[in-house]
Amino acid sequence: MHERARTSPQVAPECLSDLLERRALTMAHDKILVGDMLELLGERSIGGMLLLLSLPMALPVPVPGLSVPFGASMMIVAAQLAVGRRHAWLPRILARRPLGAVAFGKLIEHAIPLLRRLERFVRPRGRWLAGRWVSLPVGLVCLVLALIIALPIPLGHVVPGTAISVLSLGLLERDGVALCIGLIISAGALLLVTFASAGAYGALSDWWRG
Repeated sequence: MHERARTSPQVAPECLSDLLERRALTMAHDKILVGDMLELLGERSIGGMLLLLSLPMALPVPVPGLSVPFGASMMIVAAQLAVGRRHAWLPRILARRPLGAVAFGKLIEHAIPLLRRLERFVRPRGRWLAGRWVSLPVGLVCLVLALIIALPIPLGHVVPGTAISVLSLGLLERDGVALCIGLIISAGALLLVTFASAGAYGALSDWWRG
C-alpha cells in the first residue's frame, strides 16, 4: 500500500507593512533602539533594514534627529550589501542609539500607507535583473544615497529615501523592474543634489565677492 506523501503548506512570510503596523502599536511605550529593528527583521535584515530606515526619509516632512543616525546606519548596511553579506550588522554605538519612540512610531504609521501602495506593485519578475550580481551596484548606489540623507540639507532626504525604499523592495521581492525604477529615481536624486550644490556654491561665491 502506497501512502501519499504529506506536504505541509508553506506559510508565506508576513508582509513588512503588517509587521511594522503590528510593532508600531507598541512603540509609544517602548524604548526604541536602532538595533531593535535588526531583531524585528530577522532573515530579511539587509533589504528590510534599508527599507525600514529609508521609508521615514521618503516622507516630505522634516525629520530632526533621525536623518543623521538613519543615514549613517543605511551607509553601513549598504556597504554590507555591496560586499555580499546576507545579514545586517551595526556597530554598538549605532545599534544602542535610542530613538524617540513616539516620534518614530508616528513616522512609521505615516509610512505604512506608502509601503502598502508599493507592495501592491512589486512581485518577482525580471529575475535576471535581480540576481545576486546586483548586490554590488545597488549597494554602492544606496551607500551614496544614504550619505546624501545624512547631510544637513532641508528635505534633502525625500528623493534619496524614496529611491532606497524602491531598491530595497526590489531586493526583497526579487523584482528586477522595481530595481530599474529605483535606479532611475537614484539618478534623479543625484542630479538634484548636484544642481542644488552648484547653486549653493554659486550663491556663496557671489556673497564672498560682495
